[in-house]
Amino acid sequence: MKKLYVTRTAPNPRKALILLASKGIDVDNMDDVDVVDIDFAANEQMSDEFTNMNPMQTVPVLKLDDGTILNDSQAVCEYLDRVYGERSVMGNDVVQRAQVCSMRRIAEFEVLYNFMLAFQHSHPSKAQRVEQVPEFVAPSIARSAKALAYFETILEGRDYLVGEQLSFADIVLYLGLDFGKILQVNPNEQGENLACFYQMMHERFSIQNMAKAKSASEDK
Repeated sequence: MKKLYVTRTAPNPRKALILLASKGIDVDNMDDVDVVDIDFAANEQMSDEFTNMNPMQTVPVLKLDDGTILNDSQAVCEYLDRVYGERSVMGNDVVQRAQVCSMRRIAEFEVLYNFMLAFQHSHPSKAQRVEQVPEFVAPSIARSAKALAYFETILEGRDYLVGEQLSFADIVLYLGLDFGKILQVNPNEQGENLACFYQMMHERFSIQNMAKAKSASEDK
């Protein structure tokens, strides 16, 4: 039995959960995957057992039947996308895969990462894990806002970032918008196109709407 270790309110493990949900797969009802919820509020990620499996002490982690450990969200999602469901959310041909990769990286490194950086350097829960530098907060949020303007333009006249179907790039952008709320960045005030996109994604993939979503702290 494979094991998928997650924290259900944190952005990185939510990538895996939403990817499966976008294919109509309920992670809690998979025949060959056992979901293990890691309680970051209780520091379960710092236990000897979890640290021996993943020294980075982050989620998601996917442990395969043969003992192989995947401890990076992109790697976990690539595996899940190829193994489960019929349609790939990473792209259906070489050109589309490249387009999805491009959009996903911009959404991840310019939007989600900068919001997470601002969170790390401002939230009290991170004070023991990160040497916080408050001066990083405002510039990080500003960089995210600049990238959001780019996506507002990309979404003009379309529902999704690449093609006519939801892709992994959409999942990452949605998670960036959703995480920004913690930093008082309203996803409905970043442009009309982004607001429509966020509302469409949020109706399907909000923490409240995802099956068996559980409250937990952010992973990093």
